[in-house]
Formats: sequence, C-alpha cells, structure tokens
Amino acid sequence: MKKLFILLMFVCGSATFCGEWYVSPNGNDDNVGSKESPFATIVKARDVARAVRDGGDKVRHVVNIGAGIYELTEPVEFDTRDSNTSYFGERGKTIISGGMKFGGWSDAGDGVWVAELPKIDGRQLYFEQLFVNNRRAVRSRHPNTGFLLPKEVRQGVPITENAPKPAFTEQSIVAADGDIDFLKNVPADELKYGQFIVHHHWDTTRRIILGIDAEQNLVKMQGEPMKHWNPWRNTSLYYFENVRTAFDAAGEWFYDGVHGKVFYRPLPDEKLETSIFVVPRNGVSQLLRIKGKRGNGNDKDESSFVQGIDFHNITFAYTDSPRREKWMRGANLPTEITGDIKFAGPGQINPEQAAFWADAVIDVDTALGINFVDCSVDNVGEYGLWLKNSRACRVASCSFTNLGAGGIRIGGIGETSDNTVDNCIIQHGGRLYACAVAVWLGNHTRDNRVTHNDIGDFYYTGVSAGWTWGYKGGVAERNVIEFNRIHDLGQGAMADMGGVYTLGTSHGTRVCNNVIFNVKSYAYGGWGLYPDEGSEGILMENNLVYDTTDGSFHQHYGKDNVIRNNILAFSRPHQVAITRVEPHLSITFENNIVYWDTGDAIGYSSEKAQVQWRSNIWWNAAGDVNFKGKTHKEWVELGKDVGGIVADPKFVDAAKRDFRLQEDSPAIKQGFVPFDFSKAGVYGDEEWIKRAR
Repeated sequence: MKKLFILLMFVCGSATFCGEWYVSPNGNDDNVGSKESPFATIVKARDVARAVRDGGDKVRHVVNIGAGIYELTEPVEFDTRDSNTSYFGERGKTIISGGMKFGGWSDAGDGVWVAELPKIDGRQLYFEQLFVNNRRAVRSRHPNTGFLLPKEVRQGVPITENAPKPAFTEQSIVAADGDIDFLKNVPADELKYGQFIVHHHWDTTRRIILGIDAEQNLVKMQGEPMKHWNPWRNTSLYYFENVRTAFDAAGEWFYDGVHGKVFYRPLPDEKLETSIFVVPRNGVSQLLRIKGKRGNGNDKDESSFVQGIDFHNITFAYTDSPRREKWMRGANLPTEITGDIKFAGPGQINPEQAAFWADAVIDVDTALGINFVDCSVDNVGEYGLWLKNSRACRVASCSFTNLGAGGIRIGGIGETSDNTVDNCIIQHGGRLYACAVAVWLGNHTRDNRVTHNDIGDFYYTGVSAGWTWGYKGGVAERNVIEFNRIHDLGQGAMADMGGVYTLGTSHGTRVCNNVIFNVKSYAYGGWGLYPDEGSEGILMENNLVYDTTDGSFHQHYGKDNVIRNNILAFSRPHQVAITRVEPHLSITFENNIVYWDTGDAIGYSSEKAQVQWRSNIWWNAAGDVNFKGKTHKEWVELGKDVGGIVADPKFVDAAKRDFRLQEDSPAIKQGFVPFDFSKAGVYGDEEWIKRAR
C-alpha cells in the first residue's frame, strides 16, 4: 500500500494527468499508468482510481484501454468505490475476452483438421462452443438443417438412486424409421458426449444421450420431469449435436472426448495457417459485474448505488455457458461424462423466454447512470446485458450479435426504471438456447425505453414486456417500445411467440411505430403483436406488421388495450384474433388497415369477445371479406366495426411490401393517419444502417 501511495504522489504531481490512466496489453501493472508507461490490466487501473478516491480526491477518472485482447479468467467487478469513471477503448480493437486461443491444428486429410485436447489442472479441456475466424462454428448436427419429429415420447419411472432433487425420471423418444440410424454404430462411451435437443413450444431442453435401443428406435435420456403445461409431445421438434456420424458438413466441428481430440471441417475459403480458433474458458460466462448494495433496506438510497460509470468503444466476447454448473445439480460435467457413473446428468429444461436462468456477459445490479456507448457484445454463450434494480442507465449505438441466448434483459429483480436501449443492433441470437428473447423487460420495470433498434434472426420473441400472468397490478408500467425494426423471428423453430409480446398489467405502456415482419412459428403462434395473459392498459399504435405465420395481432386475454392506426397485412390463417371471452372490455380496435390474401379476417373467439371494433379498413386481395362466416354488413349490423369499410387501401405496391398509401387511398378519407415506417430501426451513419440491414 505504501508503494501505491508513493506511485500516486508521483503521478498526480502533474494536475493535468491526475485522474487519467492508460492500459495496454503491452503494459505492466508495476508501471505508473501513464500513456508512456501503461498498466497491463483494467483491474489495476480500477484499483489505482479507488486509492485516489480514498485519499479524498473525487475527480472523475478516465481509463483509456488500448487496442488488443484482454483475456479474463474471472469478471472485472465494480462497486460503489468505482463511481464516476469513464472507460474508453478503440472501437473494434479493444476486446475484453472470456476465451483463449486454441491451437495445435494439423491437416488430418479428407478435408478435416484435427487438434489435441489439452489438460488444464489435470483435466481434459471441455467446451461446447468453438469460434473460428470470429464466427460461431456449428457443432456437428443431425439433421444439418431443420428438425426431426418423434413417433412417441415416453416419460418413464422416477429415479431415486443417486439422483439429485427434484427426482429425475427416465425419458426417451421413439424415433421415426431411419431417423436415428446414424447413431446405431456409435460406441457407447462416445455417444454420451452427444446431446439431444428438443423444442417444445416455448421451451427448449438439452439432454445427454445415455444410450439407444436399435430394435425399438429408442433414444434414452433422463432428467427432471416435464412441466405438465408444456411437455415434450409427438409434435415437438428435435435434433442431435456432437455425434461423430453427424460430422459431415463444412463449418462443423466435433468434440471427441474419448480420444482427446477435436475435429473441424473448414469452409472453402479457410486456410489452416491463417485460421484463428477461440474457445471460452470453462465457467467464464460473465466479463463485467457492476454491483451496488442491494437487499439491505437501502434500495432507494442512492448511496447504495454504483453511479456514473461509462464504457465506450469496447468489445466483450467469447464467454462460456456453464450449463454443468447450473443444471447438473452440483455434478461436474467433464467428470460425469468420463467417469464410471450411474447417470450422466439431466441437461436442462429452459424456462419460458429464458427469463431468469442464464447469465449475462455484463451484469449491472443496483446502479444509477451506467452508460454503454458504441460497445459490442459478440460470440457469447448466454445473454449480453442485464440491468437489475438499476435506474437511468443507457445502452446506445451498441451491437449484440452471435448470442447463445438473448440480447438485453431489464428488470425482474428489484425496481428497474428510466433506462434506455436506443439505436442498437441486436441480431443472431438463441444459438444455444432458442427460447431466449432479444430484449426482455420483466416485472417491476417502469418508464424504460426500447427505441430505434434493429432486432432480428432470433428463434423466439423480439421484445417481451411484463412477467406476471393475470391481472396483478402495475408490474410493468409506462415502458416505451417504439421505432424498432423487428424481423425474422421464430424461423419455424419455436411456437407461441410475438414480434412484441406483453404479459400482465402494464398501464401506460406504448408499443408504437415499430415495423415487424417475417415471424414464422412451428405448430402455432407466430404473431406480430401479442398481448398475452392479463395484458392491460397498453397502447399499440402506428405499427406496420406483415408476413406472420398467424395473426398480425392476437390477444390471449387482456383488458383495456387500445389497438389503433396500425397496418396489419399478410397473416394467416386469420388476421386479428382474441382468444378468451371476458366480461370486461378486452380491446378497442380502431382505424386499422387490415389487408390479406389468405384466410379470414378474424380468428378464435373474436366475434364473442368484448371488443369495440370501429372505423377499420378491411381488404382481402384474394376474395371476399369474411368475419367467421358473416359479411362486413352483417358484422356491422351486430354492432361491430361501426364506421368501418371494406375497401382496397391502395398501397403503392403490396406485393413488393411497399405499404405507403397512394394519395387517393380510401383509408385516408376514412381517418387513417399515415405514418413514416422508414424511421423504424437504427439511425446514424450509413455504415451502421447498412450493417443492421
């Protein structure tokens, strides 16, 4: 400590230098931290800044982090001692990594590269993600694309011997003829390194393969019993990973734990001598933790909050998804796989929307005014960022890409309010956990803003707000979801999803000026706007929604929601639907343009629900407008859609998805107010917009 104070006295002898520090991969933590003599680690710069504050100097500190890769073995942690500091990197060049380079590759012939698995702390290195040339490589998969369907799902007897709590059960699926022939000659000791992944509506489950019964086409597993509301079904999609006989496509890799090797099939443009391989370090799922003093009765006391830390131009990359630590109930996966054991572990059941189980690379808890600007989270195992019990934080012009789970979570723990996610690219998610959401706002979230983001290439919901079933008070209030471009969701992999999904009472929440398109589910439920159970007090206005598997708008059940001045186009088998009939007013549906060429105008219980339909414009480009067998005239005579019309709204070119209205559009005469949907999505320089598109 004495040495540190002498160092600080030397550094702060120049008033212009005090409070500014430099970090470089070529630095040394015994240096003074100047530009000419930088530190080697961010932790050292943090600790020096703490010491200056302890000495009574409250100047704002600036830490300049030079270009290079900073490999971490554990997260960098900040607390209330670290408030009032800015960290600046060099955009695209300053990389904080939870990974390590994986070398030793050679050409094994037949278009395959091979490397030996090293031992770390006496144990063979185990990993489930491999990144090649900054790209997530595909773990050997069968089938290479798409999914299989079981003939039968069997939930067996409970397992008690050597089983963790809650009790496990034997589980198995009976495959269709030929679907598991590729497994039948795989040695048993090698097979247990493979995994079985099943998508059951809004959940995904991974299981280690315990064995097969070739005669019965049976794949054997075990794990926690399925939840009765969403079990595996004969309609559930499944596939296999990390089986040698599935290692057959360029860009795939195979982990051979039995023989201590890993194999890779290069893409045509990849060369052995120039390719860079990175694997995440075991257990390093987080890189940054910012944590105040929550849980001691001081949740409203700002002195308990970490305050005013900024991060600029920093990339966070290459993190693990330590499933074995979370769902193996205390067992360790590498030991369990290679040891003489009675069971190989459950894998996991992932809860709806991957809401609480996954880590986030950046974890912000009990903080105020934390800002991330021009940062990136890329090639990670779970979520990108989680704001908990935090206020007035800002995430601006950042990218979250190539994600094992989702992008950003807000709330769910503590009071989380007045935060902003703006002008971000959030794409290519759910790569390990398909049920993850791009942006999730949980309970106790108020006055948060999710605006002008480009959200795409996920297998489940784009933006989800609220996390309480039914009418239980203000669990998520006045959140704003506006001007987002939300697209290419579901992709036939998950069910029961929406471009924007809400759940529970959300008074004052606005879902406006978003563009939502290409939502494709399997089984059911690829909706555009989806207020689910107990959604209440929400305005959905000026949204453009098109090309969804199911309705552009669907409300399961809800209360006093207003759906106004939206363009809802090209859904099937119906356009608008309300599921449950309730005694109160469910929605007001007014001044919307509804346009389609397949199916009916309304679905489910829409004709019976308490809905104020009025002044809407309906048009079926392929034929008659039909309301559950009734014409629009008959519909109006029942008191529905008073003031509404059946008319071609005259889009500029609906077939090419140009939904601008011509000047003589009858919709304008009807009172529809045109809105500029080109404003949805990111803004700024052309390269940023081009990248998003």
